[in-house]
Amino acid sequence: MKSLVVLSLIAATAAPLAAQSFESDGKPLPRSVVLGGALHYGAPQGEFANNVDAAFGLNGFAGWQLGNSPFLIRADLGFEIYGSRTRTVPLGGGPLGLIRVNVNTTNNIFNGGIGLQAGVPGPTVSPYVGGSIGFASFVTSSSVSGSNQYSGDAFASSNNYSDGTFAKTLYGGVYIPVGSKGGAIDLGLRYHFNGDARYLTDDDISFDQNNDPVLSPRFSRADLLTIQVGFSFKRR
Repeated sequence: MKSLVVLSLIAATAAPLAAQSFESDGKPLPRSVVLGGALHYGAPQGEFANNVDAAFGLNGFAGWQLGNSPFLIRADLGFEIYGSRTRTVPLGGGPLGLIRVNVNTTNNIFNGGIGLQAGVPGPTVSPYVGGSIGFASFVTSSSVSGSNQYSGDAFASSNNYSDGTFAKTLYGGVYIPVGSKGGAIDLGLRYHFNGDARYLTDDDISFDQNNDPVLSPRFSRADLLTIQVGFSFKRR
């Protein structure tokens, strides 16, 4: 609820300023496109921290500046890996038992959103804040690859379990300009309100007496705080 209030305040503040910025003496002002990407570390919050230690991932974004105002309409896509495990097993029964393969299982979060940001890259150090609404998708998948260094490419894969949620994100950071071409280092924090989700961790896949997998999903809030280091580029 608090995050929705903050998003509403940002939007209410941006609307009149954006309207003023679109025209000057009856002529439209130039618009800028901002592109960027970042690597990030995720620290699980609340109940999620009881089940998951950490997450690592990357994200990319595209933004459209509202005239000459300090506001940006921004769309983000990203993902995190919050766990992985590799099991070496026979490829099958009979002669196939002579062939060992790696079954690689990863736990992922895919997320995306669109929202409003106040603050854009500029010629000096530029702070920014923003918020977005979108989705978070929790997916556990497995792939099969050869067990030696000469046959490591995956030749089969499958999703084991997935769940999606409505998500909200609040974020802030600072752009540090690099060179004179519109580039900037992007340092920031993002809080992902992912809501309640069902998901698997490394400990939630077991095997019965027939060696068939048994999935035991967890259910909890899945909020995540991410610390990111990236690069952005602004171009008119």
